[in-house]
Amino acid sequence: MAQMILLEQPPKHYVCYRTSGEITVNGKLDEKEWSLVEWTDTFVDIEGDKQPIPYLKTKVKMLWDDNYLYIAAQLEEPHLWATYTERESVIFHENNFEVFIDPNGDTHNYYEYEVNALGTEWDLMMTMPYRYYGLPINAWDIAGLKAGIDLQGTLNDPSDVD
Repeated sequence: MAQMILLEQPPKHYVCYRTSGEITVNGKLDEKEWSLVEWTDTFVDIEGDKQPIPYLKTKVKMLWDDNYLYIAAQLEEPHLWATYTERESVIFHENNFEVFIDPNGDTHNYYEYEVNALGTEWDLMMTMPYRYYGLPINAWDIAGLKAGIDLQGTLNDPSDVD
C-alpha cells in the first residue's frame, strides 16, 4: 500500500545545465558559462527548520559536460582556516566544503567529496550513513577529479577578518 508523506516544505531543487564551453578548474569563475547560470538559494541546515538558519552563507552553481560535473561553491568565512594537508584525512573536523552524491536517493551507497581551504581532499564511499554506523571506504577514489580553490582573504591568520 502506498503511503502519502506530507512535507512541510518541498525539497529544494536546482537545474544543472549542460555547457559546451571549456571550463578551467582553478577556483575562479572567469568563464562566461558561469555567468549564465544561477546560484542556488543559500544553504540551510540538513535538518531544515529544526535548526537555526546558518549565520554564514554558502551557495553553489553547477554545470556539466560530457566529461565532468562542475560545482562552484561560494562560502562565507570571516577567518579562513585549514591545517589538514594529508589526502583522505577526516577533514570535516575543520571547515570544509562537502558534496554528497546518492545516485538513487536512498541514503545508502553514496559518495562524498570534501575539500578544505588548502585544497586537501577526501573522497570516499559510504554503504550507509554514519548514524547507522556506516564506515567510510577510503580506498574508493573519484577518477579524474580536479579541484580549484580561490581564497578571498588570508589563510590561517586570526588577526584579520577575511
